[in-house]
Amino acid sequence: MLSVVLTCVVALAAAGAEDDISALLPADGVPAGWQAGGQVQHFPGDALYRHINGGAELFHANGFVQLVLNDYSKGDLEVRVEIYQMAEPAGAAGVFEANSKGADIGDEYGEACTIDDYQILFRRGRFYVSVTCYDIDEELQAALGTLAGNVDEAIENSD
Repeated sequence: MLSVVLTCVVALAAAGAEDDISALLPADGVPAGWQAGGQVQHFPGDALYRHINGGAELFHANGFVQLVLNDYSKGDLEVRVEIYQMAEPAGAAGVFEANSKGADIGDEYGEACTIDDYQILFRRGRFYVSVTCYDIDEELQAALGTLAGNVDEAIENSD
């Protein structure tokens, strides 16, 4: 009986444990001259509703585990990097498909991506990534690509 209880406790602890995916975020100084925000924001499980109340259902329906995000800035320029971890690759694919309907799909980043003037969205494995800026500027476009490439490489090397 004691071994059954211990097995259940260990299984529950393992199920609740989350990997620290904040290491997948770019470091300060990536791209060169850009500063990472002061504190990485972390939204596990239902805490996602505090970040995207109206859109969290899509993520939860696709096996959402956690989100980490940070802002990167250089002067008045700002880019946000969001990394969503799903339970399975199919969940990341489902979120990507829903968020990229009607867009041209490429493979510059991850296994599939879409790129516009303000955003790069991509998926790799069980991760869905959004890299977003708020203005159109040549330096911002370059930063979007550098940050997306950095995250993509970090995810690829984490497996």
